[in-house]
Amino acid sequence: MAARAARSVPSSKEGHNGHGLPRRTEFPPWSASRSTRTAYGKIGGVTDQTGLVALDLPRWPNITDEDIAAAEDVLRSGVLNMRSSAVVRAFEAKFGGYHGGHKAVVVANGTAAIHLALIACDIGPGDEVIVPTHTFVGAAAPVLYAGATPVFADVDEVTHCVSVATVEPLITPQTRAVTVVHLNGYPVDIDPLLSILAPQGIVVIEDCAQALGSTSRGIPVGTFGRVSTFSFFEQKVITAGGEGGAVVTNDGALADRLDLLRQHAEASRTADDARFWSHELGYNYRLSPVQTAIVSSQFDRLGDLVRRQRRNAHLYAEVLRDETRLVLPVEPQAGQHSFWRYAVRVTREAGVPAGEIADRLQRRGIPSRLRYPFPVHVQPPFDDRSCLSMAERLSHELITLPVHATMDACHVERVAEAVIQVLDE
Repeated sequence: MAARAARSVPSSKEGHNGHGLPRRTEFPPWSASRSTRTAYGKIGGVTDQTGLVALDLPRWPNITDEDIAAAEDVLRSGVLNMRSSAVVRAFEAKFGGYHGGHKAVVVANGTAAIHLALIACDIGPGDEVIVPTHTFVGAAAPVLYAGATPVFADVDEVTHCVSVATVEPLITPQTRAVTVVHLNGYPVDIDPLLSILAPQGIVVIEDCAQALGSTSRGIPVGTFGRVSTFSFFEQKVITAGGEGGAVVTNDGALADRLDLLRQHAEASRTADDARFWSHELGYNYRLSPVQTAIVSSQFDRLGDLVRRQRRNAHLYAEVLRDETRLVLPVEPQAGQHSFWRYAVRVTREAGVPAGEIADRLQRRGIPSRLRYPFPVHVQPPFDDRSCLSMAERLSHELITLPVHATMDACHVERVAEAVIQVLDE
């Protein structure tokens, strides 16, 4: 798409807790990771040329015998088409019930979920959709799929998510929707955004791909906007065996259209003619019953998985709380962070780029990397020249530490000790 002219956007406040963090905007960032060992998994017993022995961390994702049995049951049933699958309908009812009785529609993946949400809300050419730039590209690409224009918002320095301060200056008469990403599991407080968006008829799409299990004021995220989207990708808190997603809404008519759109928009031609008829341009975004059986089995363990992630995050906070070279993630005042990712900010006091810290950790078998080293707006499909200073700074100051539910206290403590060691090198 053509380059978008820079907008005048109030930048987030400089620094954090007196650390005087540096500001850089060139790309690629100065601390880009050079390591190729980025996959999550069991890497124990590996010794590199320096004599370092990799930590033996447990594997993630964790596919249990129950998950495999659920998939096998579907395969043996011979009912492998979504249209006729009771397994798919049962999971949709269960997932929607968890989200306050909303309607759930499972789809092929989280990106497809956002695309369908936009199409079902009649967003297309001539419309603008505000999206954060500090996130995964899958939050923004569907805007282009729909023919609309993504308008990139900066993020808050503490939460790393959008806020009224970063969204409101971008609203124009063409703004049709705002995608609110609950990044890393942090539950954004939606009410202040709704108070300025709802009166203008602007749709709020909650991107909950990273936040299943997070709550705001005791209510699951994904129940505040008109429509919300979820991902069941391999690394998420629960997976459908590699890929999968869902769209959730409390609008029955919207749910019906989402159901239609995900399967080529095919349905009976008329009430009296049962022959299939494509009622509009649809898509093949179905999720198979086998995949659905796996994610349904995993969903039954969601509460325990989130509790384990939160335990691990709190243990990191306890061990690293006095480490002035890091800024740790925060808990919301009126919500529960699921900590799908534990992202820490490396300060200038460390004296070494965050990417180098991640490289050193990876040489110890710890899957750490820069968190979104390239803001979405600077990447080739978008070529947006706006100055979004906070996102640009976070792109080379944030690294992730493993926090997944198969880790126990011993693993977390060893990772935290390794972090301190590499900071001291």
